Amino acid sequence: MAESNGKTVKENLKKPKSRFVFSKRKFFYYGLMVIPLVQFCLFYIGVNFQSFLLAFQEYDPINGRFKFIQGDVFKNFKDIFVEYSINNNILPPAIKNSVILWFFTAVFGTMVAILFSYFVFKSKKIGRFYRFILFLPSILPGVLLANIFECLSRDLLPLLFGWENMLASSDPMTVFRTVMSYSIFLSFGTQVLLYSNAMEQISPSVLEASKLDGVGEMRELFSIVMPEIMGTVSTFMIATIAGAFANQANLYTFYGEWIATNMPDADTLGYYMFVIAQNGGAYGKTYYGFASALGLCCTAVAIVPTVLFRKFSKRFEE
Repeated sequence: MAESNGKTVKENLKKPKSRFVFSKRKFFYYGLMVIPLVQFCLFYIGVNFQSFLLAFQEYDPINGRFKFIQGDVFKNFKDIFVEYSINNNILPPAIKNSVILWFFTAVFGTMVAILFSYFVFKSKKIGRFYRFILFLPSILPGVLLANIFECLSRDLLPLLFGWENMLASSDPMTVFRTVMSYSIFLSFGTQVLLYSNAMEQISPSVLEASKLDGVGEMRELFSIVMPEIMGTVSTFMIATIAGAFANQANLYTFYGEWIATNMPDADTLGYYMFVIAQNGGAYGKTYYGFASALGLCCTAVAIVPTVLFRKFSKRFEE
């Protein structure tokens, strides 16, 4: 009897368990996983696949549809080279402005945000107040914030300091510097919230040990805090590098299409591509293929610094 029971136990142990056991919990889990997968397939793969095809297509106004370019499939890419080298009044300043905007919002803005985040992190009591103040703009619509900034530039700053209305200036560089300052100010609060929250995750015992060893605040920031939050910093930097050429600098919010047609020296690539791609705009559907080809070129250019920075940042995270 004991032997038969032993055999039964051994046989049960030898039976392979099914990997896919139906249960209500797993059904609920798989059901939730379907939602982001469908969104990814529709709004990323589907949209970007169509955008990729548009780079090799042209709009047929007679039939009202897009068709592949006959003869010269790479015509849209060649038009980019022609626009850059011959008709160089739009793309060169747009590329230059996009690089300048990325440097001041990502590189310079990140350095200032880390320093201010460290101040918020060290000032425990007043730090909560600063976090609350910095969170407030995120709950307001972007159009409302742009209207507030426009009122400041038009009414308050000229009254207090005698400055001109910089948003209404006829100098493209003045206009670009103004909207760039607004973009830096707008992203500053988000960065401080991210970095200060990442600093809160640092083990207090590590910071206490550094104090006992006589480590100063600047040494603590660069030798202890920075390596600990490098994962958050690298994620933010990679996102900014990948979207450097898509940043509009809020130009459309302030000016609509006016900058694209009247002051191209203040363009950014993101703003320029948005204006030429929007349906019913000043350019129309005939520029969809050109905008798609330009977007693919920007993506190809952004891949290299994104991968290099990721490899560089891994050294500080380990």
